[in-house]
Amino acid sequence: MSWVTTAMLSVLAASYGEADAGRKVFNDAGIGTRGVSCAHCHATVEDENAGDGLVRAGHTLFGVAKRGYWRGDTKRKSFATLNEAVDECVKLFMGTDGLEGADKITLAAYLKSLSPKKKARPDLDTGLVPNNDYDRPEFRGGDADRGRPLFFAACHSCHPNGGAGIAPTLEKSSVADIAKKVREGNGLLRGSRQPGQWMPSFGRERLTDQQVADIAAFIQTRR
Repeated sequence: MSWVTTAMLSVLAASYGEADAGRKVFNDAGIGTRGVSCAHCHATVEDENAGDGLVRAGHTLFGVAKRGYWRGDTKRKSFATLNEAVDECVKLFMGTDGLEGADKITLAAYLKSLSPKKKARPDLDTGLVPNNDYDRPEFRGGDADRGRPLFFAACHSCHPNGGAGIAPTLEKSSVADIAKKVREGNGLLRGSRQPGQWMPSFGRERLTDQQVADIAAFIQTRR
């Protein structure tokens, strides 16, 4: 084996080792202070229907390193690099000042390993309603039976059985309250983050209005 081949294999082995370490960082709920990991909000497969069946607030990160921009920053004014966009997520939702050292390096390597081809950012449909008025017909009259599996796919990991977990209880929430939590999250999409809140928002491409209504109907049965 030539020294060139040996060197190439060493580089590949190191790269794989970093990506594997980064996968563990991606799934580590202990990297922040709120008990959530990157995997709570993002899948890593190209076809999310072939994943684990959970409905996550964020889109899959398959191909993310090859995207032209991140977090809706189409002109890269706020996030010139993927690492900067990742740090913003970590700060907003995990309660830290961003990743450092090996965690930062290996997570970047893992995300690059998920990006074998260019992947366009999915179109976003936030589903925000005027004046924060979520007491609307489209969210009323949901089907609790349909809402049950949706709740366990999208909400249970943070609100176990509708009660308090790493997020507050939903048991006394009205239908409008639940719809607002789903669509607004921590209020960031309105341009003002609500103090003390860090829930991500689910757009219509993640959960339709009917699905939100069904989830709300199921939560009402948990009282």
